[in-house]
Amino acid sequence: MTTTTITPSAAAHDFALRAVGDFAAAMTAPLLYMGDRLGIFKKLAAAGPMTAEELARQTQLQPRYVQEWASALVAADYLQYDPATHAISLDADRAQVLVNEESPFFVGGLAQMVPDHFRLLPQVMQAFREGGGVPYSEYSQDTMEGTERLFGPGYHNFLTQQWIPAMPEVHRKLQEGARAADVGCGRGQALRHMARAFPNSTFVGWDSYAPAIEYAQKMAEEEGLADRLRFEVRDSCELPPTHDFDLIMTCDCIHDMVSPEGCARAIHQALRPDGTWFCIEPHMSDKLEENVNPIGRLFYCFSTMQCMTVSLAHHGAGYGAGMGPAKLQQVAEQAGFTRFQRLDIANPFNQFFQIQP
Repeated sequence: MTTTTITPSAAAHDFALRAVGDFAAAMTAPLLYMGDRLGIFKKLAAAGPMTAEELARQTQLQPRYVQEWASALVAADYLQYDPATHAISLDADRAQVLVNEESPFFVGGLAQMVPDHFRLLPQVMQAFREGGGVPYSEYSQDTMEGTERLFGPGYHNFLTQQWIPAMPEVHRKLQEGARAADVGCGRGQALRHMARAFPNSTFVGWDSYAPAIEYAQKMAEEEGLADRLRFEVRDSCELPPTHDFDLIMTCDCIHDMVSPEGCARAIHQALRPDGTWFCIEPHMSDKLEENVNPIGRLFYCFSTMQCMTVSLAHHGAGYGAGMGPAKLQQVAEQAGFTRFQRLDIANPFNQFFQIQP
């Protein structure tokens, strides 16, 4: 029997190391989830350097697990380590990313969404073989809460301070008193920011997922906003055709929908003739070759495991996170919109569109 010896090329060697690095990153993600959900990052950020044993005592966790968890994140350069004292720490810059939920750099929501993507792998693989997809009903509360926490920093830091003012006429109407809605509002976070910022306007949030609407309404009542902000369970293609809304928003959701075209038509019929559809979408090009970067990689991966499959689960369009501005413009024009503008807002994760009848 002849044995063939493979002489690896330098390029193969380098690619193998890169693949190993990607697997290491994938295996780091569950540990980031643990650090977030078990409160370990918060304790480190608040208390400063300490040994793994001290950290275990302060978090009431098992020392051996904390030691191995900390070692992995030191090796991944998420935590710092002092060999002289054996103390681990989380510096202020990394705390902005891992702990501070009001920081524009916070990624804890992203970490919270990861376990569902691992758990649902068999169902997504079945869809690869047989078609269809995995509906949102199969995703856990981690995905719902994680999505809210993922988008939260943008809403907190930029929605009413930068994004809405990029549309001066819309901004003026909201200040004076307008009627606005959010389609696919999820747990209502964006509209609560809007209602606080524009006390003369009224707001309604629509989503087909009843538990999210129930939570959103509860929060509106607790925050004293329910007199101007309400939430309803409603399909995105069945909005009231009243032609009396000044502003309708879709925040990072049109690409997930079963029928983006049906939603666009419904928005057109709900808006005033001088109204605006404000659409936020992932910062993706229409061309695959222009998405070969870390952001494009993240969005395509998330789309395979969530955005695309939840639409295909209902025999939908399945555009996914790589939908791109050209497809969005096509959807808008088919619905009767005649003005389509990408707003001049710098953001690494999102792009923003003002769409009008």
